[in-house]
Amino acid sequence: MHKERIILDVDTGSDDAVALVCALLSEDIDILGVTTVGGNVELKNTTDNTLRVLELCNSCDIPVYMGAELPLVSTLVPWGIQGMTLPHREILGDDKERVHPHHLPLPPTTLKANEQRAPLWIVEKLLQMPDRSVTIVPVGPQTNLALAIRSDDRILKKIKRVVMMGGSHDVYASTQAAEFNVWVDPEAVEIVLSSGLDVTMVSLDATSNAYLNYEQAAQIRAIGTKQAVFVADMIEQRLRASDNNLGKTKGKIVGAALHDPLAVCAVVHPEVLSEIWDTSFHVDLGRGYAYGETVLGRNYTVIRDKQGHQVDLPINCHYAKKADSKVFFHWMYDLLLKTKE
Repeated sequence: MHKERIILDVDTGSDDAVALVCALLSEDIDILGVTTVGGNVELKNTTDNTLRVLELCNSCDIPVYMGAELPLVSTLVPWGIQGMTLPHREILGDDKERVHPHHLPLPPTTLKANEQRAPLWIVEKLLQMPDRSVTIVPVGPQTNLALAIRSDDRILKKIKRVVMMGGSHDVYASTQAAEFNVWVDPEAVEIVLSSGLDVTMVSLDATSNAYLNYEQAAQIRAIGTKQAVFVADMIEQRLRASDNNLGKTKGKIVGAALHDPLAVCAVVHPEVLSEIWDTSFHVDLGRGYAYGETVLGRNYTVIRDKQGHQVDLPINCHYAKKADSKVFFHWMYDLLLKTKE
């Protein structure tokens, strides 16, 4: 049976944890390694949370590599929003009330990350692989992949495609213009988009179409295994946190998006995504109000080269605008149901 070889790059909070569980349980996926990056929580916590999930899924043999704690550029200006707020250091408070707990509600683990750092390992591992044989799945800021590409562009021919969670067109999270993963490290995403790689962007627009609700969480919980109970806990935690954050202004929510597992699902079930735009997509790097916005090239098709000639604006992204919530839920449910066997 063919398996998709992947490197999963995570900033493990709640939805990354569910993405990792699903990837570990899928018989269609071969995880070469997991790399961690600072994002939802600080790097030491994303790494510890990742290791806890591996132990939960009895996958202690999967190697984990710590990557970048800080983005490439965005925090260098101290008066910028990123400079004032990143990294997301651990603070006092109830983890159960946060969208992303600093510590997942799992037992502490004795597992350790490898000594080698993630960008170096990505380069080393990919250079050992056949051409176009590995799918990179970044579901956090893309600092690790960008550093690897800049370190050794020979890896580009080894990468089959990139299936990333990030970007937005109509739905925003961190600012009025930017989705969180891109906002944290806009320059990293632009490096990936400008690399010539085959990039599928599982956007915030798509993930917001594939929300899960309390009833679905209860169905997953009823499976009864430790993995299913944990996933149900994460869904319900996101529902509570979203209700607390948005309910005051938008009324009681009907569901909460689990962004990152949708990207993993799309690797093996591309039919989960719909309204896919093959387009030119770039990131605003101007440090103004739109810093980190993913800019869709729908209203222009040509640019001028250095000689002033008009040239076609190259397509560099498959942008997923929508997703099928039923396909997504049944994929996740079926994976967790197999943990009873």
